[in-house]
Formats: sequence, structure tokens, C-alpha cells
Amino acid sequence: MVTFERPRPDPETEGEVLLERILAFAIDAVGFSILVSVIANLVYLVSASLGIVLNLLGVPLFFAYFVYFEAEYGQTVGKMVTDVVVVADGGGPIDYRAATIRSLVRIVDLFPYPLHLVGLVAILLTDRNQRLGDIAADTVVVRAREKGEKL
Repeated sequence: MVTFERPRPDPETEGEVLLERILAFAIDAVGFSILVSVIANLVYLVSASLGIVLNLLGVPLFFAYFVYFEAEYGQTVGKMVTDVVVVADGGGPIDYRAATIRSLVRIVDLFPYPLHLVGLVAILLTDRNQRLGDIAADTVVVRAREKGEKL
């Protein structure tokens, strides 16, 4: 179930969440794309130029979505659905700095698009199953144990 509270992480489960991470990203990407497309098309009916601008802002807004949700809740909507959470290397909540680093390095992790092999290979080869964005931000993705209060 999707709730907007930071869940408690289940430490040492980063090796068990690869499929959940892939599904979470797919949910986020498809959901965000649909949302932006619908809004941009509705805006386009009122103002063609404004609709085009909104479409162009889609990519930066997509990265901002990850920064906000991961910094505030440790999870995007996709991660909420799949019950995984991003935490700092020590197990605590991540901040905006770490979330921003994860999002910026995601650009490299997504190569070659749409296969995302750089991030996938990094996850498979690192001891803590981290993509390059996780390594740069000192974060890991683990199972969410239970919902708790916002930290």
C-alpha cells in the first residue's frame, strides 16, 4: 500500500531487492510519463506553446521527483508499491544532498537507454548491490520493514 511516511528499513537486505528496484523504476517512469503527457496535452489545448514547454520540462521534473520523494520519504511511489527504501550507508534517512547525487548520477546509470545496463551491472558487481548513484551518494536500497513516522 502506498503511504507517504518514511518506512523503517530492514538492514542488510540490499541483496534481495533487485527485482523490486527494477519494478519500482518502471512504475515511476511509466506513471510519471503518463501524468506529464496528460497534463501537457490538456495545457496544449489552452496554449500550444505552454504545452510544449511543459513537455520539455518533463525530464528535469522527472529527476526532481526522485530528489523530493527520496529525500522526504526515502521512497518514490514505485518504491512504496514494491516496499523498498533508500537509506544512507549507515542505515539512516538520506538527505537532499544524497538524493540529488543519486538522481544526477542516474543519468549515467541509465545508459545505454532503454536497457540501463550501467546501473544494472554496477548493482550485480558491487558487494552492497549499489548502482553508481548509490556509490556516489553513500546510499543503499533495502526492504522496508514497516511504516513509521516521518524522520
